[in-house]
Amino acid sequence: MIIVDTTVIIDIWRGRSGVKIHLKKYKEEILCISIISIAEIYDGLGYTKEKKGETIYKKIKDQIEKVLSGFHIMPLNIQILQESGDIKGKLRAQGIILDLADCIIGTTAKMMNADKIITRNKRHFQQFGLDIESYNIT
Repeated sequence: MIIVDTTVIIDIWRGRSGVKIHLKKYKEEILCISIISIAEIYDGLGYTKEKKGETIYKKIKDQIEKVLSGFHIMPLNIQILQESGDIKGKLRAQGIILDLADCIIGTTAKMMNADKIITRNKRHFQQFGLDIESYNIT
C-alpha cells in the first residue's frame, strides 16, 4: 500500500505529466490517500467557490472527484488522531513546526504500515521514518 499526499491529487488535476509518469510504475499497487486530504482539497474548492463562483467551482469539483475516484481513501480513527497529536506536540517542543494535516497523513501512513509516501514535499514527512518518494512536476 502506498499513501499519496494531497499534492499528488492536485498535480494530477492540474495535468502535470511528471506525477502521472511517476505513478505509472505503481499501477499494480493500492494507492491511497488519507481522508484528511479530502478536507484539504475541499478547503481549496471552498476558496474557489467564493473567489470564482459556482460554475467554476462545480467544474473543478467534478474534475477533482474524478481524480479521487482512482484512490482508496484511508479513514481516520482515534488512534491515528491521538498519535498524530502526540507527534505534532513532540516536534513542536523540538522547534519543528509541522502542519496538522501533514502530521495526520504521515501518521496514517506509519500506522497503516504503508510501503511509502509519494509527495512533492518530502521534508513534510521526514519525521515518520517512512520511505518517501518525490517526482518532478514538469
